[in-house]
Formats: sequence, C-alpha cells, structure tokens
Amino acid sequence: MKRSFSYWIVVICALVIPLSSCEKSDVKEPDLDRVILLYMAANNNLSSYAEYNLSALTQGYIPSDDSRQILLVYQHLEGKNPKLVRMFKETDGTIKEEVVAQYDDHNSATGDVLRVVLGKMKAVFPSKEYGLILWSHATGWLPQGYYNSVQHAAFFEDPYKEIVKSFGEDRGIEMEIKELKDALPFRFSFIIFDCCLMGGVETLYELKDKADYIIASPSEILANGFPYRVVMEPLFKPRIQLDRACELFYQYYDSQFGVNKSATIALYKTNKVEQLSVVCKSIFDNHREALETVTTDGLQPYFRLNKRWYWDLSDFIHSIATPQEREQFDNALNQVVIGKWNTPNFLDIEINTFSGLSTYVQSPKNSYLDNFYKDFGWNVQTGMIK
Repeated sequence: MKRSFSYWIVVICALVIPLSSCEKSDVKEPDLDRVILLYMAANNNLSSYAEYNLSALTQGYIPSDDSRQILLVYQHLEGKNPKLVRMFKETDGTIKEEVVAQYDDHNSATGDVLRVVLGKMKAVFPSKEYGLILWSHATGWLPQGYYNSVQHAAFFEDPYKEIVKSFGEDRGIEMEIKELKDALPFRFSFIIFDCCLMGGVETLYELKDKADYIIASPSEILANGFPYRVVMEPLFKPRIQLDRACELFYQYYDSQFGVNKSATIALYKTNKVEQLSVVCKSIFDNHREALETVTTDGLQPYFRLNKRWYWDLSDFIHSIATPQEREQFDNALNQVVIGKWNTPNFLDIEINTFSGLSTYVQSPKNSYLDNFYKDFGWNVQTGMIK
C-alpha cells in the first residue's frame, strides 16, 4: 500500500523522539545550586587574622547539612598543613567541619595549588554555580616581590603595617595576576578579593572572562578583612545579593573609629569591561601627546608610602579627555562599576574622588614597570603605553 509523505514523517518522529528523550535523561543536572569557596592563603603574618575570620564565620550564616548550597574553606594557616573543609550547620545549630581533602605542606600562593583545590571542589561538589573568595596579601597587578622590594621601600617604617593586607603570599612567593587567571579553570558567578589593591582596571580586564561579577578594593584592606559574621548570608540568598555584601563591608568599617574607619569597595560587572576599554582606547589615541607628558599632580591616589602605582581611573581619564570624551567615559564606567562605597579616608589617604577603579599611570622614569605593564590585556587593548 502506498504511504503518504506525512505518514513517513510521523513514523520517523515516533522513532527519533524516544531516542532523543533517552539521551536527555542521561544528562544529570547538578545536585547543588551554589558552592562558595573561601580560599585562605594565610601561611604568613596574617595567620592570626585568618583564625579571627574563621571564628567570625561560625557565628554567621552557614548552610545546613541537607542544603543544596555548600560552603568550603581552604585553610592554610602558619605552621599548619593545609586542608579543604566543608562547613555546615546541624539541626541543633552545631557548626561542623567535614574534611574534604588534606594536603602535605605546600605553597598556597601558586597557581598550581589553587587549580588543584578548585578541581577537587568541582569534582566532589558539582553545582550550577560557584563563587570564590580569595583571602591573603595582594599588590594588584605588580610583578612578584616588587611592592616590598628594597629599592622601593619607604624611608621610614610603615606605621600601619600590622593592620593592613598588603592576593597570595606564602613564604615570600606571590601569585601574579596572569598566574591567577590561568589557575581559574572555569567561570565563576562571582569572585571576591579579600585582599589589598585588587580593584584595578588591569586586574578587572585580565579576569573579565573568569567571573560574572567581581568585588574588590582599589586601596588596601584592613587586616580584619570582610565581616564574615554577617557577609555570608547575602552570598547564599537564592537571588545572590552582592551589593548587600559590599554594603555590609562598608558599614562595618564606617562604624569604626580613628584609623579603623577605613574602607573602599566596589562591585564590577565584567561583561561591560570591553566597552570601557574601547572608549579608553579612543581617548588614548586622540591624546597621545598628553599621555607622554601626563602628570599625576592632583589625581586621587589609593596608595601610601610613595607606592605610586594606583591612581583613580576617572581622575586620570578626565585629566586628558575633552568634555564629550569624559561623558562617553563616564557612561561606560557606570556600566562596569555598578556599586561603590568608601569612607572619607583610608588611613592617611583622603578620598576626594572615588570612581571605584584604580589604574597605573605610565612613568617614563620607570622603564621596568612600564615594560612589564605593556603585556597586560588592558594595555594591549587600549594602547596606553606603546
């Protein structure tokens, strides 16, 4: 009997659809909704502050044992072998630590170690999304060891050296930004830097493909770091509240007195960074002569002790741009920096302008640093230093 064309379409669909359905059922959805890793590279002079933060962590929000959300803490404290633990709360409110992995002593400020820990996290706790908090020393985009090198040391001792975190230092080894980028094997919903000087446009551009959102400070951060007793709950909300986490950070320090009333923090949307680079490239191309003779006089600094490598990005751009270019820049910047908070001062730095992002300003007198800067993605894209 002759069959119509439509008949054979029905037959084919009847055969194909069950096969497709069968294949789809083999793809298992992750059991977890969100996993957050607090990576504490504290085998250094910040170890006591890490212990303080761990104690504060237990006093705040911790997911329950049967939750679809997981809190992991990688702890490498001074004099102790590192370990990765899951923290959870039992029905009676008791906080428990379950050891996920124990390690022999190694250097936690290397990309290889961070990559191994992140791999373990994803293998043991497959999830729909991941968040990462990086806790340690940091000096932004600078070369390893440069910030505290003898030739750049201050003429006097830092009076605040005991209360600031100036990511990753372990027995003199530091993780540079490019190494950090290569160590992140997948994209995160957010990355929070609980460490100094990471709110720079160079860092943000380098990591724009590694997280949807980034939270960082363009200045230093006091050694107490984030207030973990209150800051974790908004990070575990079904609809994550990164802006609330920033507000709680700011409010904690704004309520302090004296030099402890010191904080800058900003929330960045990474998928808007490329457009900001396009606008800045146009401005740099149009003002090449001004760039070569630019002065930092009057620009908002985020540094102390003559560490002249962190200036306010908006102040810098406005110093060379036309009014029309400034407006274009401001529009692009506001798409990137979607939240920013600051106290009137950070230690002895008066904050008069706060765009939320710092930048390096080229210095012909420092050919080493200028040459090191040239290979960063931000500079390759914008051409600030040729």
